[in-house]
Amino acid sequence: MNPQHGTMVTSEEIYGDLCRKIEYLEYMPGDRLSENELCSIYHATRHVVRNALTGLKQRRLIDVFPQRGSYVSLIDMDYISDILYMREAVEQEALSRIMTMEERDAVVLRLQQAAKAQRNLTSGPNYSQEFYVLDNIYHQTLLSAVGKANVMNLIREPYIHVRRWRNYEIRTEERMKEIIVEHEKLAAAIEQGDAQAARECLHLHLDTVSRYSKPLKEKEAEYFV
Repeated sequence: MNPQHGTMVTSEEIYGDLCRKIEYLEYMPGDRLSENELCSIYHATRHVVRNALTGLKQRRLIDVFPQRGSYVSLIDMDYISDILYMREAVEQEALSRIMTMEERDAVVLRLQQAAKAQRNLTSGPNYSQEFYVLDNIYHQTLLSAVGKANVMNLIREPYIHVRRWRNYEIRTEERMKEIIVEHEKLAAAIEQGDAQAARECLHLHLDTVSRYSKPLKEKEAEYFV
């Protein structure tokens, strides 16, 4: 978003742009959002900016403190864990149904193609975004296979907190390579018809809170609740 002088910017546009910047860590947890600076950046009135900030507060993306101002909310691992619990319940149910499908091979092929596309990505300025697109395709394959392609929309609003955690947790190509291996192992377990191994692979893959939150919180405690 590149607002120009003389261009009217709406609260909805500012809200959307700030959501994106918070999700992609352009604003880190704990960063202060100055109303004056935002008015200058977006060439908007204080009223328009405040409306955008109200939307961010309602979505738990900022905390507002009287006499102090607005700050990007810290990462709340308990809240994220609850959201991921719902996601895993949905994907584990989809996986259970897939394991009994006669056309399971077609699902495996789509999973393998998504994982292969991730492995074939080359480093560049858009690497992370392209990786995430393929990651979403991989997981959407599980839901689409059982006719539940839109079920994740039920938690679409709070899921931005999980995406922010993902962007924070996955900041190296080494971690991304681990994800590819996890994708490949899950596809292999489904192909082999090993339901128990598939369940364990999916749980390990999604349970990033248990695996990574403690060491990251110890290293960068200022970003966490």
